[in-house]
Amino acid sequence: MNYNNILIKYSTLFLQERPNGSLSGRKVFYFSANSRSMCYFRNNPKSYTFRSHKIWQVYYMAGKLEVQVLHRAFDILELIGNCAEPVSLKQITDATGLPKSTVYRLLSNLENRNYVCCDNHGSYHLGFQLLMISQWAEREFEIKQLARNPLETLNEFTKETVHLAVLEKNRVLYVDTVESPHALRLVAKLGTTNFVHCTALGKVLLMKHSDEEILEILEQEGMERKTEYTLTTPADFLREMRAVRKRGYALDERECELDGRCVAAPIYDKTEKVVGAVSISGLASRFSLDFIEQEVVGKLLANTRHISRVLGYVK
Repeated sequence: MNYNNILIKYSTLFLQERPNGSLSGRKVFYFSANSRSMCYFRNNPKSYTFRSHKIWQVYYMAGKLEVQVLHRAFDILELIGNCAEPVSLKQITDATGLPKSTVYRLLSNLENRNYVCCDNHGSYHLGFQLLMISQWAEREFEIKQLARNPLETLNEFTKETVHLAVLEKNRVLYVDTVESPHALRLVAKLGTTNFVHCTALGKVLLMKHSDEEILEILEQEGMERKTEYTLTTPADFLREMRAVRKRGYALDERECELDGRCVAAPIYDKTEKVVGAVSISGLASRFSLDFIEQEVVGKLLANTRHISRVLGYVK
Protein backbone atom coordinates (compact mmCIF):
# COMPACT_ATOMS: atom_id res chain seq x y z
CA MET A 1 0.00 0.00 0.00
CA ASN A 2 1.56 3.27 -1.10
CA TYR A 3 0.84 6.41 0.88
CA ASN A 4 3.82 8.38 -0.40
CA ASN A 5 1.89 11.09 -2.21
CA ILE A 6 -0.92 11.55 0.28
CA LEU A 7 -1.27 14.58 2.54
CA ILE A 8 -3.95 14.30 5.19
CA LYS A 9 -4.54 17.08 7.71
CA TYR A 10 -7.43 15.67 9.71
CA SER A 11 -7.53 12.98 12.32
CA THR A 12 -10.05 10.42 11.09
CA LEU A 13 -11.25 9.43 7.64
CA PHE A 14 -12.88 6.51 5.92
CA LEU A 15 -11.60 4.85 2.77
CA GLN A 16 -13.17 2.20 0.59
CA GLU A 17 -11.68 -1.31 0.43
CA ARG A 18 -9.94 -2.39 -2.79
CA PRO A 19 -8.05 -5.66 -3.49
CA ASN A 20 -4.87 -4.03 -4.78
CA GLY A 21 -4.78 -1.59 -1.87
CA SER A 22 -3.97 1.34 -4.13
CA LEU A 23 -4.53 4.95 -3.16
CA SER A 24 -4.35 7.96 -5.43
CA GLY A 25 -2.32 11.05 -4.57
CA ARG A 26 -5.11 13.19 -5.97
CA LYS A 27 -8.38 14.15 -4.31
CA VAL A 28 -10.08 10.98 -5.49
CA PHE A 29 -8.98 8.01 -3.39
CA TYR A 30 -9.68 4.49 -4.70
CA PHE A 31 -9.73 1.76 -2.08
CA SER A 32 -12.67 -0.49 -2.86
CA ALA A 33 -13.72 -4.08 -3.46
CA ASN A 34 -16.02 -2.64 -6.11
CA SER A 35 -13.77 -1.04 -8.73
CA ARG A 36 -16.36 1.71 -9.24
CA SER A 37 -16.50 2.61 -5.57
CA MET A 38 -14.60 5.66 -4.51
CA CYS A 39 -14.39 8.36 -1.91
CA TYR A 40 -14.28 12.01 -2.94
CA PHE A 41 -12.46 14.54 -0.77
CA ARG A 42 -13.75 18.03 -1.45
CA ASN A 43 -12.31 21.37 -0.36
CA ASN A 44 -13.70 20.83 3.11
CA PRO A 45 -11.75 17.88 4.55
CA LYS A 46 -14.79 16.76 6.53
CA SER A 47 -16.99 16.72 3.46
CA TYR A 48 -16.85 13.37 1.72
CA THR A 49 -19.21 10.96 -0.01
CA PHE A 50 -19.14 7.18 -0.32
CA ARG A 51 -20.34 4.75 -2.96
CA SER A 52 -19.89 1.32 -1.44
CA HIS A 53 -21.10 -0.77 1.48
CA LYS A 54 -17.55 -1.85 2.41
CA ILE A 55 -15.65 0.76 4.39
CA TRP A 56 -12.41 0.58 6.31
CA GLN A 57 -11.49 3.13 8.92
CA VAL A 58 -8.03 4.61 8.62
CA TYR A 59 -6.36 6.67 11.30
CA TYR A 60 -3.78 9.40 10.84
CA MET A 61 -1.54 9.35 13.90
CA ALA A 62 1.97 10.78 14.33
CA GLY A 63 2.30 11.30 10.60
CA LYS A 64 1.40 7.71 9.73
CA LEU A 65 -1.71 6.08 8.36
CA GLU A 66 -2.76 3.01 10.27
CA VAL A 67 -5.33 0.68 8.74
CA GLN A 68 -7.72 -0.61 11.38
CA VAL A 69 -8.22 -3.96 9.67
CA LEU A 70 -4.51 -4.72 10.12
CA HIS A 71 -4.73 -4.04 13.84
CA ARG A 72 -7.72 -6.37 14.05
CA ALA A 73 -5.84 -9.10 12.21
CA PHE A 74 -2.82 -8.68 14.49
CA ASP A 75 -5.09 -8.80 17.56
CA ILE A 76 -6.53 -12.10 16.36
CA LEU A 77 -3.08 -13.57 15.67
CA GLU A 78 -1.84 -12.54 19.11
CA LEU A 79 -4.97 -13.94 20.75
CA ILE A 80 -4.53 -17.32 19.03
CA GLY A 81 -0.82 -17.35 19.81
CA ASN A 82 -1.42 -16.73 23.51
CA CYS A 83 -3.80 -19.70 23.84
CA ALA A 84 -2.49 -23.17 24.64
CA GLU A 85 -5.29 -24.84 22.65
CA PRO A 86 -6.88 -24.06 19.29
CA VAL A 87 -9.48 -21.28 19.53
CA SER A 88 -13.01 -21.34 18.11
CA LEU A 89 -14.63 -18.61 16.06
CA LYS A 90 -16.98 -17.84 18.97
CA GLN A 91 -14.09 -17.53 21.44
CA ILE A 92 -12.29 -15.10 19.15
CA THR A 93 -15.48 -13.11 18.59
CA ASP A 94 -16.18 -12.92 22.33
CA ALA A 95 -12.60 -11.97 23.19
CA THR A 96 -12.23 -9.25 20.56
CA GLY A 97 -15.75 -7.88 20.65
CA LEU A 98 -15.81 -7.80 16.86
CA PRO A 99 -18.80 -8.89 14.77
CA LYS A 100 -18.76 -12.57 13.91
CA SER A 101 -18.81 -11.81 10.18
CA THR A 102 -15.76 -9.55 10.52
CA VAL A 103 -13.80 -12.15 12.48
CA TYR A 104 -14.73 -14.88 10.00
CA ARG A 105 -13.62 -12.74 7.04
CA LEU A 106 -10.29 -11.91 8.69
CA LEU A 107 -9.68 -15.55 9.61
CA SER A 108 -10.47 -16.66 6.07
CA ASN A 109 -7.91 -14.24 4.65
CA LEU A 110 -5.31 -15.26 7.22
CA GLU A 111 -5.97 -18.92 6.47
CA ASN A 112 -5.57 -18.34 2.74
CA ARG A 113 -2.09 -16.93 3.43
CA ASN A 114 -1.26 -19.78 5.88
CA TYR A 115 -1.00 -17.46 8.88
CA VAL A 116 -3.67 -19.52 10.67
CA CYS A 117 -4.99 -23.05 10.20
CA CYS A 118 -8.48 -24.37 10.88
CA ASP A 119 -8.75 -27.92 12.25
CA ASN A 120 -11.53 -30.47 11.77
CA HIS A 121 -13.43 -29.05 14.74
CA GLY A 122 -13.51 -25.54 13.31
CA SER A 123 -10.93 -24.18 15.73
CA TYR A 124 -7.93 -22.10 14.77
CA HIS A 125 -4.21 -22.26 15.54
CA LEU A 126 -1.22 -20.40 14.12
CA GLY A 127 -0.02 -21.42 10.66
CA PHE A 128 3.40 -22.35 9.35
CA GLN A 129 3.88 -19.01 7.58
CA LEU A 130 4.41 -17.35 10.95
CA LEU A 131 7.00 -19.99 11.78
CA MET A 132 8.83 -19.20 8.56
CA ILE A 133 8.78 -15.49 9.32
CA SER A 134 10.06 -16.09 12.84
CA GLN A 135 12.89 -18.20 11.45
CA TRP A 136 13.82 -15.43 9.01
CA ALA A 137 13.78 -12.87 11.80
CA GLU A 138 15.81 -15.13 14.10
CA ARG A 139 18.35 -15.79 11.36
CA GLU A 140 18.82 -12.11 10.61
CA PHE A 141 18.96 -11.20 14.31
CA GLU A 142 21.55 -13.89 14.99
CA ILE A 143 23.71 -12.85 12.05
CA LYS A 144 23.45 -9.17 13.01
CA GLN A 145 24.50 -9.92 16.57
CA LEU A 146 27.44 -12.06 15.49
CA ALA A 147 28.56 -9.72 12.73
CA ARG A 148 28.51 -6.45 14.64
CA ASN A 149 32.03 -6.65 16.07
CA PRO A 150 33.57 -7.82 12.77
CA LEU A 151 31.81 -4.97 10.96
CA GLU A 152 33.26 -2.45 13.38
CA THR A 153 36.71 -4.05 13.12
CA LEU A 154 36.70 -3.82 9.32
CA ASN A 155 35.40 -0.26 9.45
CA GLU A 156 38.15 0.74 11.85
CA PHE A 157 40.82 -0.82 9.63
CA THR A 158 39.64 0.51 6.27
CA LYS A 159 37.85 3.71 7.33
CA GLU A 160 35.23 2.77 4.74
CA THR A 161 31.56 1.79 5.01
CA VAL A 162 30.91 -1.84 5.93
CA HIS A 163 27.57 -3.47 5.14
CA LEU A 164 25.89 -6.69 6.22
CA ALA A 165 23.30 -8.07 3.80
CA VAL A 166 21.14 -11.11 3.11
CA LEU A 167 19.38 -12.38 0.01
CA GLU A 168 15.68 -11.56 0.13
CA LYS A 169 13.35 -12.27 -2.79
CA ASN A 170 16.26 -12.41 -5.23
CA ARG A 171 17.61 -9.03 -4.13
CA VAL A 172 20.29 -7.78 -1.77
CA LEU A 173 18.71 -6.63 1.51
CA TYR A 174 20.86 -4.39 3.73
CA VAL A 175 20.40 -5.33 7.39
CA ASP A 176 23.28 -3.57 9.16
CA THR A 177 26.00 -1.02 8.45
CA VAL A 178 28.92 0.82 9.99
CA GLU A 179 29.47 4.06 8.11
CA SER A 180 32.75 5.50 6.93
CA PRO A 181 33.97 8.55 8.86
CA HIS A 182 34.78 10.29 5.57
CA ALA A 183 32.53 13.15 4.52
CA LEU A 184 32.18 11.56 1.08
CA ARG A 185 31.14 7.95 1.50
CA LEU A 186 28.96 5.22 0.05
CA VAL A 187 26.12 4.10 2.31
CA ALA A 188 23.04 1.99 1.63
CA LYS A 189 20.01 2.73 3.78
CA LEU A 190 19.05 -0.12 6.10
CA GLY A 191 16.03 -2.07 4.91
CA THR A 192 16.53 -1.11 1.28
CA THR A 193 17.34 -3.59 -1.47
CA ASN A 194 19.58 -3.64 -4.51
CA PHE A 195 20.19 -5.75 -7.59
CA VAL A 196 22.38 -8.84 -7.42
CA HIS A 197 24.01 -8.44 -10.83
CA CYS A 198 25.79 -5.14 -10.14
CA THR A 199 26.82 -5.52 -6.49
CA ALA A 200 29.63 -7.45 -4.84
CA LEU A 201 27.16 -8.50 -2.14
CA GLY A 202 24.79 -9.90 -4.74
CA LYS A 203 27.54 -11.94 -6.34
CA VAL A 204 28.67 -13.63 -3.13
CA LEU A 205 25.08 -14.21 -2.01
CA LEU A 206 24.64 -16.23 -5.22
CA MET A 207 27.86 -18.23 -4.85
CA LYS A 208 26.06 -21.48 -3.96
CA HIS A 209 23.35 -21.04 -6.57
CA SER A 210 23.53 -23.10 -9.74
CA ASP A 211 23.91 -21.39 -13.09
CA GLU A 212 20.31 -22.33 -13.87
CA GLU A 213 19.07 -20.69 -10.68
CA ILE A 214 21.11 -17.58 -11.39
CA LEU A 215 19.76 -17.32 -14.92
CA GLU A 216 16.22 -17.56 -13.57
CA ILE A 217 16.91 -14.74 -11.09
CA LEU A 218 18.44 -12.56 -13.80
CA GLU A 219 15.43 -13.15 -16.01
CA GLN A 220 13.04 -12.20 -13.22
CA GLU A 221 14.92 -9.15 -11.95
CA GLY A 222 16.50 -7.93 -15.16
CA MET A 223 20.03 -6.58 -15.59
CA GLU A 224 19.64 -2.83 -15.48
CA ARG A 225 22.68 -0.87 -16.62
CA LYS A 226 23.66 1.26 -13.62
CA THR A 227 26.96 2.50 -15.06
CA GLU A 228 29.03 1.91 -18.16
CA TYR A 229 30.80 -0.91 -16.26
CA THR A 230 27.66 -2.85 -15.29
CA LEU A 231 27.45 -6.44 -16.50
CA THR A 232 24.29 -6.57 -18.59
CA THR A 233 24.34 -10.02 -20.21
CA PRO A 234 23.79 -13.39 -18.49
CA ALA A 235 26.89 -14.82 -20.17
CA ASP A 236 29.12 -12.10 -18.72
CA PHE A 237 27.58 -12.49 -15.28
CA LEU A 238 28.02 -16.28 -15.25
CA ARG A 239 31.64 -15.79 -16.27
CA GLU A 240 32.05 -13.38 -13.36
CA MET A 241 30.39 -15.85 -10.98
CA ARG A 242 32.88 -18.56 -11.92
CA ALA A 243 35.69 -16.20 -10.93
CA VAL A 244 33.90 -15.29 -7.68
CA ARG A 245 33.49 -18.95 -6.69
CA LYS A 246 37.15 -19.63 -7.47
CA ARG A 247 38.60 -16.81 -5.37
CA GLY A 248 35.97 -16.84 -2.60
CA TYR A 249 35.05 -13.17 -2.70
CA ALA A 250 33.51 -10.68 -5.13
CA LEU A 251 34.32 -7.23 -6.44
CA ASP A 252 32.11 -4.43 -7.68
CA GLU A 253 34.34 -2.40 -9.97
CA ARG A 254 32.24 0.75 -10.45
CA GLU A 255 29.38 -1.46 -11.63
CA CYS A 256 26.74 0.00 -9.32
CA GLU A 257 28.08 3.49 -8.62
CA LEU A 258 30.34 5.20 -11.12
CA ASP A 259 32.83 6.26 -8.45
CA GLY A 260 32.24 3.28 -6.20
CA ARG A 261 34.32 0.20 -5.50
CA CYS A 262 33.29 -2.66 -3.26
CA VAL A 263 34.55 -6.03 -2.06
CA ALA A 264 32.34 -8.66 -0.40
CA ALA A 265 32.69 -12.10 1.17
CA PRO A 266 30.06 -14.69 2.13
CA ILE A 267 28.84 -15.94 5.50
CA TYR A 268 28.01 -19.66 5.69
CA ASP A 269 25.93 -21.64 8.17
CA LYS A 270 26.40 -25.23 9.31
CA THR A 271 24.68 -26.56 6.18
CA GLU A 272 27.25 -24.71 4.00
CA LYS A 273 24.50 -22.40 2.78
CA VAL A 274 25.34 -18.74 2.16
CA VAL A 275 23.14 -16.96 4.72
CA GLY A 276 24.64 -13.49 4.51
CA ALA A 277 27.51 -11.41 3.25
CA VAL A 278 29.76 -8.58 4.40
CA SER A 279 30.99 -5.85 2.09
CA ILE A 280 33.34 -2.89 2.31
CA SER A 281 32.50 0.04 0.03
CA GLY A 282 34.38 3.22 -0.77
CA LEU A 283 34.98 5.78 -3.44
CA ALA A 284 37.02 4.26 -6.26
CA SER A 285 39.31 7.27 -6.18
CA ARG A 286 40.19 6.49 -2.55
CA PHE A 287 39.54 2.74 -2.11
CA SER A 288 42.12 1.36 -4.54
CA LEU A 289 42.13 -2.12 -6.01
CA ASP A 290 45.72 -2.65 -4.85
CA PHE A 291 44.76 -1.80 -1.27
CA ILE A 292 41.79 -4.16 -1.46
CA GLU A 293 43.76 -7.10 -2.83
CA GLN A 294 46.87 -6.63 -0.68
CA GLU A 295 45.40 -5.47 2.64
CA VAL A 296 41.63 -5.78 2.80
CA VAL A 297 40.67 -9.16 1.35
CA GLY A 298 42.59 -11.18 3.93
CA LYS A 299 41.00 -9.34 6.86
CA LEU A 300 37.55 -9.49 5.28
CA LEU A 301 37.75 -13.25 4.72
CA ALA A 302 39.11 -13.82 8.23
CA ASN A 303 36.15 -11.99 9.74
CA THR A 304 33.48 -13.64 7.61
CA ARG A 305 35.02 -17.07 8.30
CA HIS A 306 34.86 -16.30 12.02
CA ILE A 307 31.14 -15.50 11.77
CA SER A 308 30.60 -18.66 9.71
CA ARG A 309 32.39 -20.84 12.28
CA VAL A 310 30.19 -19.48 15.06
CA LEU A 311 27.17 -20.39 12.92
CA GLY A 312 28.47 -23.96 12.72
CA TYR A 313 30.34 -23.89 9.42
CA VAL A 314 33.34 -26.21 9.73
CA LYS A 315 34.71 -26.64 6.21
